Amino acid sequence: TLGANVGVVLGLVLVFVEVRQNAELTRTQMEQQMNDMLANIELSIAEPQMAAVWVKSVREPEALADSEIRMLDAHLTSILLEWDYLIQMEAGGLVTRDRVRRHVANTAPAYFGSRFAKNWWQTQLPGWQGTIMEEVASPIIEALDDTVIATSWEKMRIKPPLQPATITVPAAAAAI
Repeated sequence: TLGANVGVVLGLVLVFVEVRQNAELTRTQMEQQMNDMLANIELSIAEPQMAAVWVKSVREPEALADSEIRMLDAHLTSILLEWDYLIQMEAGGLVTRDRVRRHVANTAPAYFGSRFAKNWWQTQLPGWQGTIMEEVASPIIEALDDTVIATSWEKMRIKPPLQPATITVPAAAAAI
């Protein structure tokens, strides 16, 4: 009997270890899928036509055409879906709420740091009321300055090196 009980306990320990390993593998795979989603969004925004629309949404949002607004809508929706993917990972016990908050706080400035994007979020908010998305994303997005994206672009810009001043000598002084 003692041997059987020890065997059962060892079996349970092995099952526990296997479940934890499977959960870690699942979390790793889902994290990679989430990173792939974000990379695809970034690559799409970098396409020349979309990049021009993205810049326009930051610099001149009032001048956006309906078709451009629709393009931006798709990209911002994709970001929310990427965030929701992480929220679903939290619901499955694979990540913590702190991990979700950190990810949203790290990515929100790059996508929601403009007047257009913050306004877009306000139009989407009614559909997210009472959800984790609203609880986590709203305070982060609302706290962003409207110029975060434009300011970050300016910080990335490399200023041309200063040229040494040239001294022009009047012709009369050169003759001396």
